[in-house]
Amino acid sequence: MEKTISRIEVQKKDKSRVNIFIDEEFAFACSADLVYYYSLEKGKKIDLGLLQDIVEEDNYLKGKNYALKIIERSYKSEKEIEDKLFNKGYGEKAVTRIIAFLKKYNFINDEKYAETFIKEKLSCNGKNKIKYLLLKKGISEDIIQNKLNSIKEDDEKACAFKLAEKKYVFLIKSESNLEKIYKKLGHYLVSRGYDFDVVKSTLDKVIKREDLFLHNLEQEDCSKEEDDLEVLKTLAEKRYNILIKSERDSEKLYRKLSQYLIRRGYKWEYIKKVLKEIWSNE
Repeated sequence: MEKTISRIEVQKKDKSRVNIFIDEEFAFACSADLVYYYSLEKGKKIDLGLLQDIVEEDNYLKGKNYALKIIERSYKSEKEIEDKLFNKGYGEKAVTRIIAFLKKYNFINDEKYAETFIKEKLSCNGKNKIKYLLLKKGISEDIIQNKLNSIKEDDEKACAFKLAEKKYVFLIKSESNLEKIYKKLGHYLVSRGYDFDVVKSTLDKVIKREDLFLHNLEQEDCSKEEDDLEVLKTLAEKRYNILIKSERDSEKLYRKLSQYLIRRGYKWEYIKKVLKEIWSNE
């Protein structure tokens, strides 16, 4: 059954869209581009089939523009765009067309997305966590595994070492038990997504240099007459003035100075007090 277009009006708030009236009643709104594409004009007769085509095409155009605005703000995976479109109320037919368009013109590319994502996350996450995050974003396991396999083992270990070293400096400020530090640091690395082999080799590198000193802290016979805080403070300040000439990083400076004092046989509880006083004066 054919209907007659009685009026076409440009919307007041959005000049790119028009309202279509059929038999003097509002029928639907659509993009102004579709008026020209379908040669719509007052007096033109349209059937229900054409009307449905226009509505579907308009829905597709709106969804496409919405998706492009999302991608303009930040690169997304195919699943992320699909989810946003469905949540916005677009139907499966429109979403399928929109995704096909975006893939055709490389607006979305899951392989490229995975590659970029891995580069951004590798400095603070292991392969296991990166894989988990990418799976949540809908990237296929084949793509993920292929990209992760390209990561050099030494690169992942280097990132794990940096994270562990920083965490270690934090832990020794409040914990002197070697076994507890080992467990806490190990759990931390596992939570960041590193596998057993990477965690073990990293712990050996970070803690091995310190284990003798930490064990000595637990031995009563390691204390000396020089435990007097004033003597310790004088020694610490002298060493601090030497170290600061070549080391400006506060965390590394703290670690080097504490290790030096530990080697001299001082108790950790006294060292912490002296270092706290030195740092508070800086």
